Amino acid sequence: MTQTIMDEYSARILLGTFDRPASAIDLGRRFGIPIAACYRRIKELEGLGLVYCERAEPTRNGRGLLLYRSRLKSVRIAFEDGTLRARVEFGPMDLASAPENTVTEQVMN
Repeated sequence: MTQTIMDEYSARILLGTFDRPASAIDLGRRFGIPIAACYRRIKELEGLGLVYCERAEPTRNGRGLLLYRSRLKSVRIAFEDGTLRARVEFGPMDLASAPENTVTEQVMN
């Protein structure tokens, strides 16, 4: 998880979805991320539970435009005594949920 958060594209996607939902197309344009890479990173972040699909906007082609939002409340990465440690605090999966936060710690050697 730490490596994913520290990846440039992933970090930009997490930043771009922190305070409001955004589509992959919007994120790609805003941060200069190639669209295929943007979709790959979103799927990876979604698999790790770092982002979720908040809603789908209707489109003319009927497929729907998926809007993603970050679950991150805070991330702390520390390097101490030769060990990289990440502490990640998650918010709820959607804004209508009860405010349940989850904290995960990961140590990398």
